[in-house]
Amino acid sequence: MNLQQLRYFKKLAEVLHYSRAARALYISQPTLSSSISVLERELSVKLFERSGRGVRLTEQGTVFYQYVSEGLRCIDEGVEAIKPRSVADVNEVRIGAIFTVQDDYLPMLLNDFLNRVGHSISLMNYQGFTDHLIDQLLEGSLDVAFCGKRENEPDIEYIPVTYRRLALVVRDDHPLAHRASVTFDDLAPYRVYTYRKEVPIGKMVKELLVKHNMTHVIQGYSDDVSMGAQVSYSEDNTCALMLDSLSLKLHDNLVAVPVEGVREDFYWINLSYDRTKAHAPSVTQFIEFARNYPDPSGGGGLRWKGQPLKDK
Repeated sequence: MNLQQLRYFKKLAEVLHYSRAARALYISQPTLSSSISVLERELSVKLFERSGRGVRLTEQGTVFYQYVSEGLRCIDEGVEAIKPRSVADVNEVRIGAIFTVQDDYLPMLLNDFLNRVGHSISLMNYQGFTDHLIDQLLEGSLDVAFCGKRENEPDIEYIPVTYRRLALVVRDDHPLAHRASVTFDDLAPYRVYTYRKEVPIGKMVKELLVKHNMTHVIQGYSDDVSMGAQVSYSEDNTCALMLDSLSLKLHDNLVAVPVEGVREDFYWINLSYDRTKAHAPSVTQFIEFARNYPDPSGGGGLRWKGQPLKDK
């Protein structure tokens, strides 16, 4: 196997649709299909299985995805780490972000910042999970990150800048899709996915599940995009407790239904940076701009079903 195959596999695992993955990779669908088939033969396991109009990860594929994602991130970091920092780099801001904030909030913030300062400052953008982004801030390979909060990190400054609601995400043909809101008891008959308890938001959701005695919810995902794709292409009444964010914008057949008893500002996203490090003027300028930037979405929510709920 090679890096190209692994990157093809990772994209398909996140999109769960051959045509869409191929378009995102700028390759043909037969090329992608052939690459995945070769990879499966080399590993002697099936990584994907058909699911309606798309595919879904097998059990082995889900395990492999976690290792491939981590491995590719490490490789990309290694390449970045050995690049020499030139004088021009003082006008560069290295920005990390979780999937959740990459809807309308972050693109608008970046565009407005560049409109103010001109293009003398380069914005380098990276994607990752909260734990990974915090590690990069501490290592110095990122200047700032938009992510959740990891406890017991005294060197990291967390500035809340926007929030996302935790909602029940379902297909538009799901029995609960047209409800103004749902209770936790309403979820009992259905297969429900949510975030892995090892990630920061998964720990928050776990507390909520324990409080409401929700023992059947499967905590198996690290990000919104993969979870939303799983619901979108499921053939049964699968649903997900997940943030109302970018993933809903990627799939026309998903809606978010409010869950009673869940705060509207369930999950805050922070502008984060290492307060112990000396920052270039361009980084300081970006931090000051971002910390005072008004959230144009009013706290997120791309396709909110019904009226926002009051705090319970």
